[in-house]
Amino acid sequence: MKEETYGMIWGSVLLILGLVILLIVFSNLNEIVQNPVEKLDKWVPEEIKDPTASFSWSSNNMSAYFNDASIKGSGEIASWQWEFGDDSSSNEKNPSHQYSVYGDYIVILQVEDQNGKRDVAETRIFINEKSNMGQTQGSASIDLGLDKGLKRFAVIVLFICGYAVIVMIGGRLTLAGCRLLRPVPKNVKLKIRSSDMELETSSQPKNESNLDKSSQRKDKKSWFRKK
Repeated sequence: MKEETYGMIWGSVLLILGLVILLIVFSNLNEIVQNPVEKLDKWVPEEIKDPTASFSWSSNNMSAYFNDASIKGSGEIASWQWEFGDDSSSNEKNPSHQYSVYGDYIVILQVEDQNGKRDVAETRIFINEKSNMGQTQGSASIDLGLDKGLKRFAVIVLFICGYAVIVMIGGRLTLAGCRLLRPVPKNVKLKIRSSDMELETSSQPKNESNLDKSSQRKDKKSWFRKK
């Protein structure tokens, strides 16, 4: 009885545990099927990109004009810091500057976005009696989304493998619980003693001899009657 009780307890525990695991897995699968893009975005958060600093410039005699051409990253550009190469600076987006001496100057622009990401661009400008213009040589890049696509693919593969293993574990636990709860037919063992076998074998020749004697007696009686 104790073994049967322990089997029932363990069977119930394994069955409940397996069913709970399978229920959780299939409920999560249902949520993913209903809104797969949102789930993938949570698992693969968008990478925070840095801004790209860039600007164009033009000069006329001693005056220089600057136009910001920076490209934002994940956040909007929040501040601009200009250095004009003659110990002068500005924090305007599109400033202008009046130089006092002809010459070549290194102009530097530093931008910072809302996420605290920064980038710097610089170029040489020419201040003389002629009109000049130019632009910083920014590194143009095309984002095809391959990086995020590969990450999503890797997450999907890991998700499928992980959930397959969990489903297998839940199924095995459920089957084990069902087997323990299933009633096992009892085996009835019959014990035959050797003495009983001897009695049966010994009784057979006695019965046969009694039958022979009775038949002989009947034959003798019938013979005497004929005489």
